[in-house]
Amino acid sequence: MMRVSPIRRAGQWLGTGAMALACLSQAQAGTPHPAAPADVLYVNGTIRTMEAPDAVAEAVAIRDGRIVAVGTSKAMRSHRGAQTQVVDLHGRTMLPGFIDAHGHLSGVAAQADSANLASPPVSKVTDIAALQQALRDHIQARGIPPGAWVRGWGYDDATLAEHRHPTRQELDAVSTDRPILLTHASGHLAVANTKALEMAGLLHDAVNPPGGVIRREADGRTASGVLEETAFFPVAALVPRPTLDQRVAALGQAQRIYASYGITTAQDGAISPDDYAALQEAARRKALTIDVGALLFFRAPWENLDALSIGSGYQDHLRILGIKLMLDGSPQGRTAWLSEPYHHAPEGLPASYHGYAQVKDEDLRTWIARAADHDWQIFVHVNGDQAMQQLLDQIAAVDAARPKPVERTIAIHSQIVTSAQLERMKALDVQPSFFVAHTFYWGDWHRQITLGEPRAERISPLAEALAIGLVPTTHNDAPVVPPDVMRLVWSSVVRKTRSGFVLGPQERVSPYEALAMVTRNAAWQIHEEADKGTITPGKAADLVVLDQDPLKVDADAIEHIRIVRTLKDGRVVFEAP
Repeated sequence: MMRVSPIRRAGQWLGTGAMALACLSQAQAGTPHPAAPADVLYVNGTIRTMEAPDAVAEAVAIRDGRIVAVGTSKAMRSHRGAQTQVVDLHGRTMLPGFIDAHGHLSGVAAQADSANLASPPVSKVTDIAALQQALRDHIQARGIPPGAWVRGWGYDDATLAEHRHPTRQELDAVSTDRPILLTHASGHLAVANTKALEMAGLLHDAVNPPGGVIRREADGRTASGVLEETAFFPVAALVPRPTLDQRVAALGQAQRIYASYGITTAQDGAISPDDYAALQEAARRKALTIDVGALLFFRAPWENLDALSIGSGYQDHLRILGIKLMLDGSPQGRTAWLSEPYHHAPEGLPASYHGYAQVKDEDLRTWIARAADHDWQIFVHVNGDQAMQQLLDQIAAVDAARPKPVERTIAIHSQIVTSAQLERMKALDVQPSFFVAHTFYWGDWHRQITLGEPRAERISPLAEALAIGLVPTTHNDAPVVPPDVMRLVWSSVVRKTRSGFVLGPQERVSPYEALAMVTRNAAWQIHEEADKGTITPGKAADLVVLDQDPLKVDADAIEHIRIVRTLKDGRVVFEAP
């Protein structure tokens, strides 16, 4: 597939607004009248095509789900027929539909049956007493009987007043006759009550699994309830799965949430065979209303990966993008793998603690080589700089043994990464997808607890990546945080923490650059730049209408911009009330 240029290299725009506007003018003047009129015309708007910072049109013509013309409202008259619907944007701003560069659609769907334990602004849990009450309310509202599982999602020791995880005894105070499993906001830790630990055989003297840790009480043998990484898999495996009909319905609700944030292409970033079966069934039922790109989780029990259509096109809005690897954990949960110790180690761990690896070098090298042999794109969870070093070293080792280098590897999160590593990423074609929403949600926690000021300042180095010539994207990693794209863009531009502190002002980017990371760059990273990412004739009519122009409002107002309408293939999939 043809490689396209980054948005910016060494501070110079590769295309100019004048050139883009000239192309628009040529398209208006020189394109022959179409054989058939447009189905829909959107006129009198601020159409930011994302082809260049100042490429702006007034109107878009859509036919059969594709963009057929872009230009002035006057020029669109030639595309109007007796049955053409004309929508007056009244000056509102239209952008290409947002592309979720990394998230977990199935995870958002699964939240429907869980208690929401997130802290503000996502939900209302601010301390452990409030968490316990939210669980009691959930049990009562759902009528969960004794013996049935209770699930919760989104608790966060960084924002709870106690600044710690709940214990198994505190969950026992909610219920001793129901197994309880709560998933941390990061998705990398969990806490279980005594009954759940007993059912999984983890309460006493259980051995830490590879890539995971069972935190212990003072006796060194009894589980405290907190389970890191792979250690909570045995408990999660005991939770009954919803029916296929329930899962398809939940996927429908999750898609509506994504569309309400302007997202027209979602990612399901670490699926199992069971997840894939639900996605396939939703596709078969024509229940996928936006595009879904699936990543096959490398640890899942896939029977025959070679038989799957990895990297092929969409079928009823479902496509397998590639393989998902995971090299370390979560920086806010202090399981990410760093080259230097955490600023403050978790309780009970030595000051030298710096997280840990998830995969051995030889296993990682085998996966990279296997993917390269099959032309599968790989997407690699890598938060800490030591995990990034492992990834770069093993890609280089694979490249050295092959005539063709590994191409367009996506380093998901890339939060703690050095300047030297960014340069090496460029050389090895490893492209970052930054979890820049961390600057708001956990920026203060990183400054004060996990990383300390110098490392926290460099978290998600967007500006440096652009200057080097990388093609970065940004993401929310939903359901870790909501898939709110405008908040994500705002975070990229202002980098403000919950307390209002500007974290790493040198890494702020312009609104256009931030929008490019969720449109054209995001399309490029998944090899879909020929069909998505800009408002260009011939591409899919994946579009979003905003009530204000992100390039014109004050930077602090960007997060408050409302999504008015979302279109997938020209069809309205969300309309603001």
